[in-house]
Amino acid sequence: MNPAAGRGAHPAVLAPPTAVGAAPSAPRLRSRLPGLRGRAALALTAVAVVLTAAVAVGVWVFATQYLLFQRQSATLGQAVANASLVQRGLPAEGLSRAQLLSQLPRETGSVSLLVDDGEWNTTSLRIGHDELPESLRTAVQEGIPSRQRIAVDGDPYLAVGIPLAGLDDAYFEVFPLRELDNTFRVLGVVLTLSVFAVAPVSAAVGWWVTRPALRPLDRISAAAAAIAAGDLSARIDPRDDPSLVPIAASFNATAAALEQRVRADARFASDVSHELRSPLTTMLNAMSLVEAYADDLPSDGREALALLRSEVRDFERLVADLLEISRADAGNADLVLEDVRPAALAREALARRAVSGRGAVELNVRSDASDVVVRADKRRLERVLRNLVDNADTHGGGLTAMTVERTPTSACIVVDDSGPGVPEAERSTIFERFARGSGSARASTEGSGLGLALVSRHVQLMGGSVDVTDAPGGGARFVVRLPADGGTEGEP
Repeated sequence: MNPAAGRGAHPAVLAPPTAVGAAPSAPRLRSRLPGLRGRAALALTAVAVVLTAAVAVGVWVFATQYLLFQRQSATLGQAVANASLVQRGLPAEGLSRAQLLSQLPRETGSVSLLVDDGEWNTTSLRIGHDELPESLRTAVQEGIPSRQRIAVDGDPYLAVGIPLAGLDDAYFEVFPLRELDNTFRVLGVVLTLSVFAVAPVSAAVGWWVTRPALRPLDRISAAAAAIAAGDLSARIDPRDDPSLVPIAASFNATAAALEQRVRADARFASDVSHELRSPLTTMLNAMSLVEAYADDLPSDGREALALLRSEVRDFERLVADLLEISRADAGNADLVLEDVRPAALAREALARRAVSGRGAVELNVRSDASDVVVRADKRRLERVLRNLVDNADTHGGGLTAMTVERTPTSACIVVDDSGPGVPEAERSTIFERFARGSGSARASTEGSGLGLALVSRHVQLMGGSVDVTDAPGGGARFVVRLPADGGTEGEP
């Protein structure tokens, strides 16, 4: 891993808790689930579909039973009336059975049949006694009025049989049911389509209706995200929502306590850093005095003096870094924005590196980035480049390339090194303070552990962003992006 020279996340950044014993696939499973708004819309859709289906079933049962009852009542009434006419007309002289049946009032499509002493007469060539079920014929001829649904050539009919009183005869009338079946079929199709149509309509309505209902959660999420990004002043405005007031009060109280605690910790770190400067200054002066007589010391004394000099210089850098980052945490940003050319600052950073004896690295400036100007704090941007260069040389196997390029909204400074790189799982924490990657050289190299923390903090204050990826030739690549020409790469 290419370790950071420090951790750069704001102290107010709250890492999400990890459940102990949680299955590795749990986050992946949760990511596939719909959000709260989606679940509310789905619940509303499910309720609407169930209610619609229940209503449809109820309408189907009631409508079919009612229409069937009405149809059966009408057919039975007509059959009884016609049977009475037949019974009165049978004793008449000079009137044949066929003529008698033909004179009966019937609805369109109905057929009259008469059995007299075993002789059958019908008004239709299509429907005769063979089309009547034997059970129906037997029951009616035994004096039991009956009705039965039958099918003739695939068409539905209702057959009604009435025994004639005092006669060894029976009257049958067959009524068509195709119109009633068509009505049932249309009603079923309409009810089924209505159930299926309710699903997308209710989902759309539910999605639209839940938007204002869940809008307070958006405010809560925005406030939490702002605090996680370092804005400790973010609060929730309940906007007179009685359901949100207790949540907002609890959240705001927690945020206020967190802000107070972070500010107090920052002031404490700042005070400690200030207090350390006095003994540090005394140590530096004493060391300078001892160095004046270094030639008079024995070899082991000079070796001890060199070790002391290295440790004191590291301590000085640590105190300076702590003081600077604690000032920023305490709200003392001292940000001075001016027009800055990233290519010029990068060139100066490489020149200082070459003067220090660490070798020369050529600066690569893309043609469209040579004159790009950003609004930045020059002192902070110089510190960012110096820390990235030091990080590459100290922890990344050496600086290999620095490139300045441009995107439509930002200017980018790219720093590559020849180290083992940063594992993807550790890239989100590499800019945190005192980060030590697993198996990295950071644990065995010197440094305050705040270098990349300052990089991240300075870049955020200037409205930019910094991240780390893999360099094309191996190693780590740190990319600093700053808004250019009105772009908004990030928020301070």
